[in-house]
Amino acid sequence: MCGRLNMATDPHDIVGELGIDVVDYTFAPRYNVPPGAALPIVAERVEDTGEVIRRLETARWGLVPGWAKEEKIGFKAFNARGETVHEKPMFRHAFASQRCIIPVTGYYEWEKTETGKQPWLMQAQTERPLYMVGLFEFRRRPDLDGQVVTDPAIKNGWLVSTTIITCPSTGHLADVHDRMPVMAEPEALGDWLDPSHEREGARTVLDGLIAGFDPASVGRVKVGAAVGNVTNQDPEVAQPVE
Repeated sequence: MCGRLNMATDPHDIVGELGIDVVDYTFAPRYNVPPGAALPIVAERVEDTGEVIRRLETARWGLVPGWAKEEKIGFKAFNARGETVHEKPMFRHAFASQRCIIPVTGYYEWEKTETGKQPWLMQAQTERPLYMVGLFEFRRRPDLDGQVVTDPAIKNGWLVSTTIITCPSTGHLADVHDRMPVMAEPEALGDWLDPSHEREGARTVLDGLIAGFDPASVGRVKVGAAVGNVTNQDPEVAQPVE
């Protein structure tokens, strides 16, 4: 699973690299980000004119389908297993047409040891973000019509939410945890974002992203136990320890 993120990298820096047309996201560095928090996502939407627009926007981490009676269901859906994401009721609608990527600085995992759990920070070997593969959904919030809303994931009466797709870990990443987020290089992301791919086509693209991933592109460093407390947002939680 992938349940804690480092968001120290400003996603505005990737606007040119990813060909983003519209930016609707406000950046503030965060070093210990749990499910339920606001994340940046990159997604393609079809406008009323038929034009496809690539957007950088805000979504709540934890997918909430439009049919959900309560938003707390999202806390059970911050990850989606890549093996079954195309067929599970929670995810299959978004998988067919609402796919996204989540740019992050890194993610944390805990390795089980004889003395407890050792946290690790996984991050790109270069200065660019990791591009995680995900889905997004919309849920109408008519109760908020006419109100001042401070939640950045709610716009014009709609909640935007997201989930990160995972797969079995490979290479040295498997030494820490048996699952990892699906990650991809920028040049491989266009097919995933393309809303014209329906379920079968998206399944083929996802399988290709998983098969083509090079675990050597991701490094890992040990970090201190302080990252285990989600209220601890000090940059020091991401610093390597011996």
